[in-house]
Amino acid sequence: MSASLAVQSLIVAALRSAPGLEPLTGVCDGVAPDAVAPYLTVGPDSMADWSHQTGTGHEHAVRLALWDDRPGTARVKVLAAAAETAIRALSGSRDATRIAGVAFIRTVFVKDPGGWTQAAIDFRIRTEQL
Repeated sequence: MSASLAVQSLIVAALRSAPGLEPLTGVCDGVAPDAVAPYLTVGPDSMADWSHQTGTGHEHAVRLALWDDRPGTARVKVLAAAAETAIRALSGSRDATRIAGVAFIRTVFVKDPGGWTQAAIDFRIRTEQL
């Protein structure tokens, strides 16, 4: 399994069990045109080399996108805070990839003319190969 897929799997598992995210109807791997709001998508993401003298590592830039169709931004802001908390606490390993560190970068809230709100939450996650 690639380091990118291992990180994605750890993120999805963390989000599916995180307190405060119970209102989500799903955690999806990309745009979900038939999903019922509120839902969350993982990606886009990118991966770069973060190797060092003692091993192989990767730096992952990961975006989570929360989608809500309710008027206002209150619910999506509460859900974004819960998702941020869950990913900041991300740890462990999967398929020989260990989480070495997580950094929250930013959250941007966007309201579109159709009434949907998106919270785009960006993280930097560093991993080491075991």
